[in-house]
Amino acid sequence: MWRAGYSECVNTTPPQVEMGFNSNASDRGQAQAIDTGAQVLNLSFGASSEYVGTTYCIAYVNTASCLDLSYAKSRDVAPVASSGNDRIDLQFPASDPRVISAGGFQQGAGTGIVLWDESPPPPNTAHCPHDPNLPLGLECGTNFSLTYAANGYNHQELLGSAQSVYSTTYPYKNWVDYPQCGDGYPSQWGGGVGLCTGTSMSAPQISGVVGLLRSINPLVLTSVPEPGAGVPVGLRASLAQTTAEAQAHMGLIWDVHLGYGHPDAAAAARKMLGKVAGAVIRNRATPLFRLYSSVTKDYADTTSPQYALTLLINQTHDYVQPTSLPAVPGYHFPYDTVNETAPATPRASVYVLTTEVRPRNEWPALVPLYMMDKPKTNGTEYMLVKTTPEIQQAHSSGYNLRTIQGYIYQACTPDCIPPGAAKLWREYKTSDADCATFLNSEKATFEANGYTAACPAGSGKLLGYAYPATDTDSDGLPDGFEYVVGTSLARTDSDGDGVPDETEFPMIGVPISDPCAGGSGARYCLADSLFKYGFEPL
Repeated sequence: MWRAGYSECVNTTPPQVEMGFNSNASDRGQAQAIDTGAQVLNLSFGASSEYVGTTYCIAYVNTASCLDLSYAKSRDVAPVASSGNDRIDLQFPASDPRVISAGGFQQGAGTGIVLWDESPPPPNTAHCPHDPNLPLGLECGTNFSLTYAANGYNHQELLGSAQSVYSTTYPYKNWVDYPQCGDGYPSQWGGGVGLCTGTSMSAPQISGVVGLLRSINPLVLTSVPEPGAGVPVGLRASLAQTTAEAQAHMGLIWDVHLGYGHPDAAAAARKMLGKVAGAVIRNRATPLFRLYSSVTKDYADTTSPQYALTLLINQTHDYVQPTSLPAVPGYHFPYDTVNETAPATPRASVYVLTTEVRPRNEWPALVPLYMMDKPKTNGTEYMLVKTTPEIQQAHSSGYNLRTIQGYIYQACTPDCIPPGAAKLWREYKTSDADCATFLNSEKATFEANGYTAACPAGSGKLLGYAYPATDTDSDGLPDGFEYVVGTSLARTDSDGDGVPDETEFPMIGVPISDPCAGGSGARYCLADSLFKYGFEPL
């Protein structure tokens, strides 16, 4: 998180201290967030369309704010921005077509949603909260697509709740008093939670759902809300197609006020997971990218392509992907195709799961892989841990806790390795002060190179079970992925309907159709036995 707010003295009567906004710091913060591997940007701020217009980056393409958006697009980072609170055209950057704009709704008397407006209809200002530094009527209701441009600018996309939203706050600090926003509202003071109103509260809700979808499939593209022919269905289309309003109207609709509506997070998650043999699957598999720095003598593992790129482009530490690793089929790291050379081929020998729900009840429970890091000579040491005691022990040794990188099957005695999986080890090389993670098939090589100790000290070397990068039928779907979702390992077209599994149910993109529903049905699908005794719905 990068902070761009600061306290400033305001020459009012009486004078008071209010929270100000440093736009230069915000521009720098966005670039740094992308540099350090962010997958989603939440931008709860903006410049009014009255001052910058609705197509700002066409005229000012090289300003820092516009370059940030270009940079985010090149790394396939999804920016989400508040539409604004002035009941006029979307503010910038929400008005930019590369951004997911977040308008606001309030609770209505009926079953649908009502656009947030303190004093409808505009320009009525009778009930508007009044900032003494702003004209009456501003900060009174959500912005929307008043003059929607055909080139995608000023496109209201999604809505989140915006009126009296309960949130964490700075303890003993009110952000703004006139709309009753901060720790002191509604009454309790010092608890670090309070109410706030505005589309600044809507954007984080949308960002959270985008983050949820990215955790289900880290490789899926952001794309656009209404992809044309040849354009992949990605995060934005998945959200637009599963809003409560899209479901109610049995299809995608768009409205200048409501956009596509408000997200149904569960429906969006189900769409991202996909259906096999008529049932929503519980999990997916994704590559665990392995990188190595000969400068810092460190192995790092991540399921995030954005974080892998962060390590690859950091010239000081010089991380690379060992060319001995299998390539991830059908995938390349995102990059600016006009101004950049394509990054090296993505590689992974290990595939892990993306949700905490085990695919089959008879298989072992899943445990998370947490990334931790700490400074070391000339760079950083990365390590994956799986339990709270390991986190605590590593933290006491100077490691910082980062994010969950995926899930593996927990180890058991005697071994209960699921079909197609293999043992996943974690061992330490004392001379390099480096902890590495590797499969059983790689164990002899790593130990011959000095990786023999436990890390953290005293912990078990066996992490659990994960999947190797094997693809028996060469269909672009590794065997581990097919074991998890239930398609056939021996047939490129599990149901014989003439459409390859990789097309219907890609590892990289959003599932298009059920790979075990057409042709000869699920005859050749692992899903036959996967759901033989029923299915536990999400």
